Amino acid sequence: MIELLVIFVIGTLLSAVCLWAGMKITNVDGSFVAMLIVASVSTALGFIPLGGWIIGTVAMFILICTLTDAEFWPDAILMVFVAKLMSLGLGGLLGALLFAG
Repeated sequence: MIELLVIFVIGTLLSAVCLWAGMKITNVDGSFVAMLIVASVSTALGFIPLGGWIIGTVAMFILICTLTDAEFWPDAILMVFVAKLMSLGLGGLLGALLFAG
């Protein structure tokens, strides 16, 4: 159970930082707290078996459009795309650093 909590916290923080960076890159106005809320909901929904990542991604789009001034196209699409790419890269780097050796 503690493993799931650690995965949730790390995933939420990583997603929030990546969403915040994507928000800055795409010039969307919003706060880090809003990105933390979006990331926590999206990460929690991602734990649902068989398609939770799809539900989490849809929720991410909806919450970004609701909590920021982002339009669905191109702002929210670009924010999620940038955040997912950054999360993949940073998650892979973090995994390689933790499990190397």
